[in-house]
Amino acid sequence: MKSKGLVMVILLSSFCLTDGGDVSVTCVFSEDCVMPCSFMPGSEEVIHWLKPVADLTVHSYYYSTDQLQQQSLHYRRRTALFNDQIHKGNASLLLNAITLQDQGTYKCYTSTVKGNKESFINISVEAPVHFVNIQLSDDIITCSSKDIYPEPKLTWSTNIPSDMPLDPGTIQTSTKVDDRGLYDITSRKQFSRDRTNICTVTSGTRGETATLRQQDPVQCSPSSEVSIPCRIPQSDLLTFNLTWRFNQIVNILTATYTKGTPQMYINDQWKEQVQDMSESGSLQLHRLTVIHQGSYSCELYTSRDTHLFLTYLEITPDKLSAGTIVAVVFVVTIAAVATAAGVYMYLKKRGREDTL
Repeated sequence: MKSKGLVMVILLSSFCLTDGGDVSVTCVFSEDCVMPCSFMPGSEEVIHWLKPVADLTVHSYYYSTDQLQQQSLHYRRRTALFNDQIHKGNASLLLNAITLQDQGTYKCYTSTVKGNKESFINISVEAPVHFVNIQLSDDIITCSSKDIYPEPKLTWSTNIPSDMPLDPGTIQTSTKVDDRGLYDITSRKQFSRDRTNICTVTSGTRGETATLRQQDPVQCSPSSEVSIPCRIPQSDLLTFNLTWRFNQIVNILTATYTKGTPQMYINDQWKEQVQDMSESGSLQLHRLTVIHQGSYSCELYTSRDTHLFLTYLEITPDKLSAGTIVAVVFVVTIAAVATAAGVYMYLKKRGREDTL
């Protein structure tokens, strides 16, 4: 595959020289990766990229053009040289859509009228933790993450002081590998109500964290307004996503903050109830009925972690005011007196008729 006019920019990978002069490159799963190689510029360039251990031809170039007749099937339509920079001594190879099978040692062979050169590049692949999901159901808290490589580790912690004893109870953690070689990990434990539950998933040197805390319940009446709190961390966060859900299933609204400015979308079914959302992320509701009683979750997603705050909203009947109660009692008393007078007059009239 020819690639004319490409700019030599190494993205989505990192490399460093090893003690033996080889180059080690870490590529990100499913993304593109550049394998660096250079030579002394000269005419009649020949470039061969090979994977010696597997005896695979990755890419070849000679007679001033790509020669892909012998290219191994695994690399078909996935490779490109920076053709406009070959005359400058750049033999680097762009490999698209990295898979775990691309790991290993590659040889870059170059030849010109000035001589030959061999370079070796060691490729490793990682699929870093991008998102940690945390949910609560029936006092069981579940933390999970997927599409990870190498094999991840999951740990639980809380925000209590380290000198206080912690009994996390029974923790059940499982991992599985999909057909691409990526790991999914899930862990369950008893929910700790009086503290923030923290789940951290790490793979290699990278990790992501999710926290869950149940806040004090909130009460309101159908005719009143109510504010359900959310705690956006007071930090230098400028870009993040915030989602409010009902019973952790039904979307109420989503807000995307870019440079501190939110763009908010409200679910059509909740537009009558959502009054506003404060700068801190708290949800302000009105015109509620008993069907809106339940658990409200504020879910905050940043590039580093996830925060989940749960609040139970109880809808209580409207309380009658003192004036209303007096008025009701007065009306009932008048009605009772009128009814008694009517019965008395009726009985008196019947008594006269019986006498006649």
